[in-house]
Amino acid sequence: MKRFLCMLLVCCITWSSYATATHLKSNKYTIAASPVSGKVKDSKGVPLPGVSVKIEGSNTVALTDVNGGFKIDAPAGATLLFTYVGFEDQKVVLNGQTTLDITLAEKTIGLNEVVAVGYGIQQKRDVTGATSTVTSKEIAKRPLVRVEQALQGTTAGVTVSSNSGQPGTGLSVKIRGANSITGSTEPLYVIDGYVGGNIESISPSDIQSLEILKDASATAIYGSRGANGVVLITTKTGKIGKPVININTWVSKASVPKELDLMNAYDFARTVNAQFATTGNPPAFSDDALNNFKNNPGTDWQKAVQQKPWIRSYQGDISGGGENVNYLVSFNHLDQPGLILNQYYKRTTLRANLGIKLNDRMDLKVNLTALLPQGRNTGYSGDITDPFAQATQWDPTSPIRDANGNYILRAQYGSIQINPVAQANNQLVDVNTTNITGTGVFTYRITNDLTLTSNNTYENQSQLTQTLYGPQTGLGLANGDYAAAATGRYRAYQTSDFLTYKKKLGDHSLTVTALYEFQNHQNTNINAQSKNLSTYALGYYNLGLGTTQLTTSGYYQDALQSFMGRVNYTYKDKYLLTASLRSDGSSHLVQKYSTFPSVALGWNAARESFVEKWNVFSDLKLRASWGKTGNQAVAPYATIPQYVTGGPAYYFDGTTSSITTPLGTPVSNTLKWETTTTTDAGLDMSFFKGRLTFTVDAYHKKISNLLYAKQVPSYDGGGTYLANIGSLDNKGIEFALGGTPLAGKVHWSTNFTISFNKNRITSLGGDDNIVVNNIGSAQTGVSILKVGMPLGEFYGYQFLGTWKTNEAAQAAQFGMKPGDAKYTDVNGDHKYTGADLMPIGNGTPKYSFGFINDVSYGNFTLSFMFQGTHGNQIYSGTIPYTLGGLGDARNATSTTALNIWTPTNQTDNPTFSSTSQNFINSSRFVYNASYIKLKNLSLGYTIPTNVLSRAGFKSVEVYVSGQNIWTITKYPGYDPEVSNSTNAITQGLETGVIPNPKTYTLGLRATL
Repeated sequence: MKRFLCMLLVCCITWSSYATATHLKSNKYTIAASPVSGKVKDSKGVPLPGVSVKIEGSNTVALTDVNGGFKIDAPAGATLLFTYVGFEDQKVVLNGQTTLDITLAEKTIGLNEVVAVGYGIQQKRDVTGATSTVTSKEIAKRPLVRVEQALQGTTAGVTVSSNSGQPGTGLSVKIRGANSITGSTEPLYVIDGYVGGNIESISPSDIQSLEILKDASATAIYGSRGANGVVLITTKTGKIGKPVININTWVSKASVPKELDLMNAYDFARTVNAQFATTGNPPAFSDDALNNFKNNPGTDWQKAVQQKPWIRSYQGDISGGGENVNYLVSFNHLDQPGLILNQYYKRTTLRANLGIKLNDRMDLKVNLTALLPQGRNTGYSGDITDPFAQATQWDPTSPIRDANGNYILRAQYGSIQINPVAQANNQLVDVNTTNITGTGVFTYRITNDLTLTSNNTYENQSQLTQTLYGPQTGLGLANGDYAAAATGRYRAYQTSDFLTYKKKLGDHSLTVTALYEFQNHQNTNINAQSKNLSTYALGYYNLGLGTTQLTTSGYYQDALQSFMGRVNYTYKDKYLLTASLRSDGSSHLVQKYSTFPSVALGWNAARESFVEKWNVFSDLKLRASWGKTGNQAVAPYATIPQYVTGGPAYYFDGTTSSITTPLGTPVSNTLKWETTTTTDAGLDMSFFKGRLTFTVDAYHKKISNLLYAKQVPSYDGGGTYLANIGSLDNKGIEFALGGTPLAGKVHWSTNFTISFNKNRITSLGGDDNIVVNNIGSAQTGVSILKVGMPLGEFYGYQFLGTWKTNEAAQAAQFGMKPGDAKYTDVNGDHKYTGADLMPIGNGTPKYSFGFINDVSYGNFTLSFMFQGTHGNQIYSGTIPYTLGGLGDARNATSTTALNIWTPTNQTDNPTFSSTSQNFINSSRFVYNASYIKLKNLSLGYTIPTNVLSRAGFKSVEVYVSGQNIWTITKYPGYDPEVSNSTNAITQGLETGVIPNPKTYTLGLRATL
């Protein structure tokens, strides 16, 4: 694959170089070149050294000297392009001139840039909140599959983890740490004004910009849903001019980044014999069998269950417009097979954005999106029973199929579970979805100062999930085989109506926003299941073939009503004030309405005369803010007492059963939103006309009324109910440093971000700690909520290695012997019981960082991006089962078992023993998960414009790139980035999770 990509790139370069030479001989540049000289200065007449002077459509470039002077040979009719960091580009068409005097206009770097702030826009210089921007230019640098990938490593204060390498799976995004213990930690996504829009419906190529709102001043306008931060997504629109066609297509080859070091058949057989010897059993494998395995490595189950798929993405759009109408229509299709057999995700997205100028005072925007995803077996939760995890536990001495070509479903050694290849190929979970979303934005400029905006969105989604677990699956062998079909319909409606008043009087500038917003959601579903089908030849298409059918259905509806007011005030463009107040009323809660205030101050110190005299800063702004936001982590009807349908049978006459309808779990009658109070202080600086920028923010978040599902005693109905139980602190500091160190023939831009975050549980409503049972069959009771400790704390036994021969007497006190596992005996009773459990690690990173660089020379561009975390740990539920003797793993498969304790080799790997206690929830399986990844490495070549002009192309770039191609980590598992985590408590837990793929990509971007 690498050789193929390199050969293709060389061919493209060779062809374009030949075509360039040929074209230059045949086009208008056949006219002899003449020397052109001149000087370049700024608006104050100061010479500018290092300005790039390029003949457009060629590779000829000159740079101005220390006096701003330049010389270049150019033919008449050529266009000279003058570019310099911090100044506007300028083009000059040569009509016989031999001397030029050029004055470049300065850019006000960043300050006049217009950014989205929620329910409006602001100039960046007037923004008082902590915000960050990711532009379409940054997004285009990588072959992205999902929107969240654009946030990884690019923005300070934002930690993005790809928790699973399954196709179609979303990434975990945390803005300034976790703000809830059981609720979602994901930010609120707002797509073209649609609050809570489906980010799966957005092709990354359709995005114009991402605005990340981080502090309460910026997010409080979203009230009860802004606690986790807000990501504003603005999609591209058409521009006035002739139709423009953009094509962006790429193909990737993906593979699992590494394999676990597992034994071959010979080593496995020897180890099983050694294990049997400790229990007095005869050898499992004869000498003849062992000799045979020396020349037969057996089955590599890791490779047997994997595939190395080709991933393809096709993107195209056409845009344009006139004075009164602009349009953009785009199409994207992604075909992403998974790393596991019989697994894929496909997504087709259609988008149409239309802008209409109705008259001088009224505008209308209409955005329509159709999302058509489909997937197969993309919902592996990560567990020891999943095919990927089973591939590490299965017996390498067992073939995949017998002599007749049938699957060998059970093996005599290794795992007791089903053949993972058979499970992967015979399990079907097919999901097909149709999602249609339409947004209409009507703007009416009532007066020159007052504008009415009405943003209305309707979303309609239908989904069909068809499932089959036949006889050759784990459930089928356990007589749990079934076929099922589930269909659901979801619809949502939102109206956001707001008035915006803008007035500038002398040095005073005022913007007032008043909002009314209403959202309504409705969901209906029907589920049908059929067990013990007479034949599985028809798959899941005829549920009537089962001996037992079960049908269920469900429904919910909710609503959210909101009012918001905001004031933005500036004085002399130096002193800034933003204040807002939002009130949200939710049908989910008993106390329906809550109010969320915020205030922020800013000082554009660079505009002060005494700062201007320093001649140091291009920009210097100080910011401070305070505010409250909420987290609506409450399901519909959670505050309404319910009956349990189909309850346990009751025998009124002692013999005849009657169906009962008992009361369900008690509910809280004081349920509130989780509330986050945030204080933030920030500083924005830029130097050398914007060539160097620096931003720092420090924040403190106090989260109160934490929601948790409390256990109800069985005598009171059982189950769990939501209650507000405590509080949490989040503190952090984040830095962003960017710049353009080189701006000549070699152009180098760089950006570095690093974010530190520390959280601590300050109250659990009277409890000191709460042990949490969570993920998978292997991970139960391995997390703990403890006052004074951070979220993501692991809970288990502290592993101390093995008992050595000189500790035989001590080991005997525990009923053990040398070579057995040794743990901390907390209470000194010479037993390992629940009293000896303690915190043993944490899955929360101390800091995360990203480092992005773009280097261009001529028509070549090299881009690379590093991303990583530090200070976090992983509790692995995968590795313990490769050591055997746990649950369904009877025998070890890891090569670690070749180095177990012996009297002559006293390692810390416990020996095979009937007296040893091998606890899965111990620090033995807690690993350092810090990592640095080369997330992207890309080399692109832009074919010269003059070569393409005859074919009608405006630009063509070909590139090769790699993703996740290099990782530095001490973690011995597949991938330190993955996790089964479903909330902040369980971060860092991993069992059987498919790793993120290593991919090599060939791509093409073209504009016509």
